[in-house]
Amino acid sequence: MLRSRVLARPSRIAAAGAFLAVLVAALNRGRLHPDEVFQYLEPAHGLAFGYRVVAWEWVQGLRNWAVPGVLGGLLALCRAVGLEHPWAMAGVLWCACAGVQAVGTLLLFRLVEERDGRDAALLAAGVHATWGGFLIYAARPVGDVLSAVPLLGSLLWVQRARVRDGFREGLWSGVLLGVAFVIRYPSAVFGVPLAVSLMWARRWRSFVGFAVGVGVVLLGLGVLDWLTWGMPWHSAWRYFHFNIASGSSAADFGRQPWWWYAPILAGMAPMLLVWHFARGLARRDVVVGAFAFYLGVVSALGHKEARFLVPLLPLFVAIAAGPAWSALSRLEGRRTVLGVLVGLYVLSSVAAATVLLPMGLRSGLIDGTVFAGRDAALTGLVIVGPPEWNTGGRFYLHREVPVFMQHERTEAEVRDQLSDARISHALVDGKAVGEDTLRAAGFCLERRWGGVALWKRCLKRE
Repeated sequence: MLRSRVLARPSRIAAAGAFLAVLVAALNRGRLHPDEVFQYLEPAHGLAFGYRVVAWEWVQGLRNWAVPGVLGGLLALCRAVGLEHPWAMAGVLWCACAGVQAVGTLLLFRLVEERDGRDAALLAAGVHATWGGFLIYAARPVGDVLSAVPLLGSLLWVQRARVRDGFREGLWSGVLLGVAFVIRYPSAVFGVPLAVSLMWARRWRSFVGFAVGVGVVLLGLGVLDWLTWGMPWHSAWRYFHFNIASGSSAADFGRQPWWWYAPILAGMAPMLLVWHFARGLARRDVVVGAFAFYLGVVSALGHKEARFLVPLLPLFVAIAAGPAWSALSRLEGRRTVLGVLVGLYVLSSVAAATVLLPMGLRSGLIDGTVFAGRDAALTGLVIVGPPEWNTGGRFYLHREVPVFMQHERTEAEVRDQLSDARISHALVDGKAVGEDTLRAAGFCLERRWGGVALWKRCLKRE
């Protein structure tokens, strides 16, 4: 049986998952999505060190300061102990985020245990903690994955409320859903199936507690926005106006058809659990309802991104775990079979999250940014080729010097920028500008990282 194994403890599975998540982040480096840098690392760096790149969302006020404030506190602690190398600070934040996800693994375990028993819960925790589609996100400060942790807690308490109608159960569910909302505003979608589930089961005391819990967190968000933006709930109103009321998100970032998520979700899903997931959908409980409702809403919206599916990954496992364990428990020699399957699954997951996915992480560009920032001769940097949101911002440079972006500029325009006496280094992505242009401007090749090259102004000979 699974429970007889050394790792048949949810805490050890959670710790192993956190370790793998940090390992994946360290091997890949770079950044997974622009929001990782510009919505979290940059404002956190600004709080701790006083300078940052301000993204358009922060200009328009679409974000709140809750998560950046916590991360900024960690960076301030790093500063206090003299730990200011960008990779060291990134490592601290990766460990913190992975630790949050370890709590999520434990919550998933409890959710499935109370649904389908301990063995199914151990299977769910093991699959979740080693899932390649999740590991690439788990140690990174991205709201889509951070919000999944309190969401799992909210689902756990709603599930308990359906068994025992208590104010406390509803209160905790509401508080945790509110926290998920503060971390990531689209988590509000999950409030509908959770509230409907309580009302449908006539758990009125729990429903009142749920409403009070959500209300308390929303009140706190209102105070936070009032203190930071000057108006209660400023960021929430601005966010929903941009993404829902005005339709600006689809207009600015493109509109995809309703079925766009289908192949992405199929690619993320552990293939061994697909059939069991389909069987689990027949249960039609609050977990299934939350999964289906959220997927339906995000599919109906015009603007779509793969990361929007991340909160569904632990719910997929929760739905499939019961039927999957039921099938495995009937196999002869199941320990051997299960061991082989788990081994292959873990190897393929880690490979999918590292070896097979290095190019989307901008690791060369981030490595070049860190290297340039550690050069004492740096007085100004021009980044040629990538859009601003594909760079490492001030967090990875960690220097308060002039930084200029040259995206889709002609070589003549780049040449004019390079003539600026403040510019000491040029970071070039691909063939955005010819080497002859850089050499003619007085720059010498310093180092390459794949298709990214760092150029430095040549020393003048006496």
